[in-house]
Amino acid sequence: MERNIKTLDVSVIGSEVPESYFHPKLDNFKLGEFLWVKLEKDNYEKLVKVRGINQKVSKEIKKIESYRRAHKDNIIKVMKNMIKGILWEMGYENVKLANFEIDVDKGILKVDYISDKKLNLHLLGSKFAKLLHVRVELNQIGARDLAGQIGWLEPCGLIACCKTFLKGKLPSISIDMARRQYLFTAPERLTGACGRLFCCLAYEFEFYDEIYNKLPKMGAKVKTPNGIGEIVEVNPLKGYFRVKYDNIKYEVINIEENKEWYIISEPNFGNDTSENKGSINDDGIEDKIN
Repeated sequence: MERNIKTLDVSVIGSEVPESYFHPKLDNFKLGEFLWVKLEKDNYEKLVKVRGINQKVSKEIKKIESYRRAHKDNIIKVMKNMIKGILWEMGYENVKLANFEIDVDKGILKVDYISDKKLNLHLLGSKFAKLLHVRVELNQIGARDLAGQIGWLEPCGLIACCKTFLKGKLPSISIDMARRQYLFTAPERLTGACGRLFCCLAYEFEFYDEIYNKLPKMGAKVKTPNGIGEIVEVNPLKGYFRVKYDNIKYEVINIEENKEWYIISEPNFGNDTSENKGSINDDGIEDKIN
């Protein structure tokens, strides 16, 4: 026999089909809140969002056996797993989900994600919204942005500069900036926890860039009053370079004190930046990379 009964209308997270339940105390529920609900004859809970109270005419209504209010962390965890699954199914398995923030009252889920490629996932927002029953705002961020939010510990022993004082004002870094500072080493040895080149490569770049144009390059051939030799050491901080002549003699030339030299030929290292080149340590002395 059909009967007229008040029901709790909900949206099940992960389903587009709304459901209606019976509970004797409907005043306990608030519009828009998230609940873990266990129904009679079910042995599991499901996450639902309250849509409102309605009047139903039905022979049988599912009854709520127990319920508990869902914490934000649990809501985000469920939604994150669902978004991951959808992205995987659609071929976006390389997308890394970074930050999640939910405003339960406004029904908005903000998602930051990282990808090596420039992507536009905004079109997926409506698909996520139908399943999660919140508005989903997707925002692509860079790995350096994420490092600035988290504040990883860097190889220098300090918290990432982008967390402590750069805070969004991240400089543009290139491998050429490292080379001009005489750091001829493998790029992976110059990267931070974010996987990008150290931001600190920009701090002293202006000085090194100026001195770079005054000093000869490692391996270059130069002509001095003592003959023709090869550059075997460069010290940018002290402003000198060391020349090795064919007779196995060495000479140290200070660029401010000795102007009687000029470059005959530049070095040719090809594309090798890791095994055949040296790097300059804190004192400006070349370190060989093994």
